[in-house]
Amino acid sequence: MRAIGLCAIAIAVGIAPARAQQDTRYAEEPTSGLDTPLTPLAGEYDAMAVVANPAGLRFLRGRHVGLLLHVDDDAEATSAGAGYGGYASAGVQSRLVPPMGIGVGLEVLRPARAALLPDPGEPVRLSLGSALPIGDAAAFGATYHRFFDSGGPLDGVTTWDLGLAARMGPRFAAGFVVRDVGRPSVDGVPVQRRYEVEVATRPTGTDRVELALGGRFGETRLDIDGWLRGSVRVARGVWLRSELVAQRLNRVTATPGGEVDDGVYEARVTAGVELSFGRTGALGTGTFAGNLDGGDAHPLAASVYLRVSDEQRPPVLGERERIAKFEIGGALSERALTATVSALRDAARDDAVRAVFVHVDDVQVGWSGARTLRRALQRVREAGKPVLAYIVAGNTRDYYIASAADKVWVDPAGGIRLTGFAATVLYFKELLARVGAEAQFERIEEFKTAPEAFTRTGPSQPALAMRESLYDDLYATIAEDIARSRGIAPARVRELIDGGPYTAGQLADLPELVDGVVEPDKLGDAVRAALGRSLPFGPRPLRASDRWHHPTIAVIYVDGDIVSGRSRWIPLLGRRLAGSETLAAAIAGARADRDVSAIVVRVDSPGGDALASEVIAREVKKTRGVKPIVCSLGDVAASGGYFIAAGCDRIFAEPTTITGSIGIFVGKVDLSGLLSRLGITWHTYKRGRAADRDSYFRPYTDDERRAVKRQIRYYYGRFVDFVAGNRGLTPEQVDDVGRGRVWTGRQAVDVGLVDELGGIGDAIAHAKRAAGIPDGVPAQLRDLPDTPLGLLNRLLGAPALGRGDAGALAPGVREVLRALPASMWAESGRAHGRPQARLPFDIVWD
Repeated sequence: MRAIGLCAIAIAVGIAPARAQQDTRYAEEPTSGLDTPLTPLAGEYDAMAVVANPAGLRFLRGRHVGLLLHVDDDAEATSAGAGYGGYASAGVQSRLVPPMGIGVGLEVLRPARAALLPDPGEPVRLSLGSALPIGDAAAFGATYHRFFDSGGPLDGVTTWDLGLAARMGPRFAAGFVVRDVGRPSVDGVPVQRRYEVEVATRPTGTDRVELALGGRFGETRLDIDGWLRGSVRVARGVWLRSELVAQRLNRVTATPGGEVDDGVYEARVTAGVELSFGRTGALGTGTFAGNLDGGDAHPLAASVYLRVSDEQRPPVLGERERIAKFEIGGALSERALTATVSALRDAARDDAVRAVFVHVDDVQVGWSGARTLRRALQRVREAGKPVLAYIVAGNTRDYYIASAADKVWVDPAGGIRLTGFAATVLYFKELLARVGAEAQFERIEEFKTAPEAFTRTGPSQPALAMRESLYDDLYATIAEDIARSRGIAPARVRELIDGGPYTAGQLADLPELVDGVVEPDKLGDAVRAALGRSLPFGPRPLRASDRWHHPTIAVIYVDGDIVSGRSRWIPLLGRRLAGSETLAAAIAGARADRDVSAIVVRVDSPGGDALASEVIAREVKKTRGVKPIVCSLGDVAASGGYFIAAGCDRIFAEPTTITGSIGIFVGKVDLSGLLSRLGITWHTYKRGRAADRDSYFRPYTDDERRAVKRQIRYYYGRFVDFVAGNRGLTPEQVDDVGRGRVWTGRQAVDVGLVDELGGIGDAIAHAKRAAGIPDGVPAQLRDLPDTPLGLLNRLLGAPALGRGDAGALAPGVREVLRALPASMWAESGRAHGRPQARLPFDIVWD
C-alpha cells in the first residue's frame, strides 16, 4: 500500500507543467466533494456509499472504513474534487428496527481555485447519511452535507443528496441519485441540481466481470455526461478496474469584449488495480484526459483508496489457516440449532479451517437435535478435518454429541453424568377424583393415549407396549452411535451407561469413553499434540459475497403446540404456541415470493388443534408443484405436526425423532362435583338440546358421547385421507400405522411415514438440489415467520429463549403444567370442544 501511495505522488508531481490558458476558468458545482473515480452508484458498495449513493448503505454488512487521497494537476483541473477524506459506514441489524445503513464522511477539499468559477475556497465537507429498505432488494437513502471554511464562500452551506438502489437478481443492479436537492447558493450563484443514474451487470452472476453504463444530467445548464465502467477479477484478491467518462466542460473565457461562456466535451480514462488482503484492501488509480475537439491527451489525476471492513474479501495472499471454535450449550431454539448446523457445514467447506474445536456444555435440546449436532460434527470429520471436543461437567446428551469428535477431553474438576435417559408421564385421575372432577374423553384409537393422563392411574397395555418399543429404539440408536464413534461394541456402551455417572478421576482410566483429562490451561498443548502442529483459534470471518443476490430458501418453523390464530409465546411456562394464521400466511408468502427458490418446513411440535393443523397443512399442499417444499422433523413432530409434514414433497427425520401419532381425541373435565363441594350452585339457560354439550358444569350424556365419537371419526378420516393422498398409501395402510401410534424416525421410515433419515441440514441440501441451485452456489436462509413478539419481549430478548425457560417455577409445578396440552387451554375458549390432533403424551426427559 505504501508503494501505491508513492506512485500516486509521483504521478501528481509528473503532471505539474501548466497547460491551461490563464484566461479560462471552468464553471463547476463546488458542492460535489472529492472526485471518486471508479466508485459505483449501482451494485457493490462500501464506506463511500455515504457520498456516492446513500441508498447503498442499506446493502452493507458490518462496519466499513475508507480513506481516499485524490490529487489533480492544478493547471488542468476542471473540478473541485482534489483533497483527502475519510468515510465510515455500517449496516445495522436490530430486533427493534428494520435492516438499515448509516454512514459519515469527512472530506478536506483542496481544489485548484484559480481554474474554477465560482471560487470554491478550501472547505471541509461533513456528510451524514442513512438508508432504509424497500422490500428485500431495494433501498432509499439520504445524505446531509455541511461545509466549513472559516468565512470562505462555502462556509455554512448545507445541502442534501437523495438516492435509490436496487439489485435485480444476481446479474443486474441500478442506482439513482439526485445531487443538491435544495439548490444552495455559493457566492450568490445557485448550484444546479444533478440527476445521476447507473445500470450495472455481472454477466456471470459474480464479481468476475462487471460492466456499468451511467449518465448525469444538469438541470440548469442542461449538460449531459456519460460513462462506462468495467471491472475484471484476474486472480484471487486482484481486480483490474477502468472507467471511460465523456463530460461537458462549462468553460468561461475572458476576452476584451467580456466573458464568453461555451462548452467542450472532454474524455477521461481512469484505470486502476485493487488488491485485497482480507479485511483490508487498496485501490490505486490514474486518470488521463483529452478534449474531444482535438486536444492532446494528458495526465490529469491520481488517487489512492484504502479500506478496512468487517467483511473479508478473498485475500491475494490466501487466508490464514485456523481452528474454528464452537461453543455449544444452553437452550438452543430451533433457529439457533439451524444456525449452528449451518456454521459447522461452512467450516467443513472452508479451506482455511484445518480443525474444529467444540466446547459442549449442558446442551438443552431433545435427542433429535442432539443427533443433528452430532451429524454436523461428523461431516466436518468426513471433510478430512479433525474435530476436538471438551466437556467440563456433561450429561448423557452432552457426551452423545461430543462422542462424534476425534478426541474427547474432560476437565479434571468435572465429569460426565452418563446415565442414559428417563421419560416421565404424569397421571391426574386420582387428583381429579379427590377434588370432585371427572375427565371425559373420546379418542381414535387405542394408541391415542393422551386422555389416559386424565382418565387412568397408569398406562394401558397398548400405551405401555408402544412406549417400550419407542424407548428401546431410541436407546439402541444412542448406544449404536456412541459405539460406532468410539470403536467399541454397543453392548459395552450399555455397560458403561449402567456404570455411570463418572468423575474425571474415573474417566482417566476409561479410554473407551474419553481421550484424556486436561486442565483448561493445558488445552493448547493437547490441541497442538493432536494436530501435530500449532494453529491459532479464529472466529468465522464475515465474508463478503461475490454475488449481489443469492438463491433464497425459506425455513418455516412450526415450533410448539398448534393453536388457531396468531403464534405467541408464554414466558412463564416456556411454551411456544404455533398459530395457524401466522404459519399459513408465512407459507403462502414464501410460495408467492419470487426470490424464494424452495421451502423447508421445520416441525418441532406435538400437534394440537386438529382444525388449526389442517389449515396449515392445506397451505403446504398448495405449495407442492409450485416450488419444492421439504419437511424436516425435529425432536417431536407428531399428530398435528405430522399432519403438516405429510403434504411436503419429501420428509426427513432423525432416527431419534418422535413422530406419527395419526389420531384424534376430544373431551372435557366435568367440574360439577368440585363446584358442589365448594358450595357453588348454578343454573344454565340454553336454547338447543346440545348447546351446553361442552360445558364444564355437567357430564356428557350417552347420546352426546356417541355424537362426539362420530365427530372425531370424521376428523380422523380427513387426517387419514390427507396422509394417504400425499404419501402414496391407501387409507387402510395409513390406518394400520395410525390409530394414534407413535414411532421413532427410524421406525417411521420402515412404515412409510418418513422418506429419509437426516436433519435440518440434509433437508436444506435436498431443497437446494430440488430447486436446481448448483452445488457451488451458496443459498441464503430466510427464517419465517418473523418472531411474533411484542416490544417488551423484544427488549427482553425473548426470541432467543429455548426449551428450558420455565425454570422460575418449582420443578413439580413446571412438569404438571407442561403435561397439560397448551392447545386445550391457551385459546381463550376458541378451541373449547374441538378435536385435538396431538401427541398422546408429553415427554419430559431427565
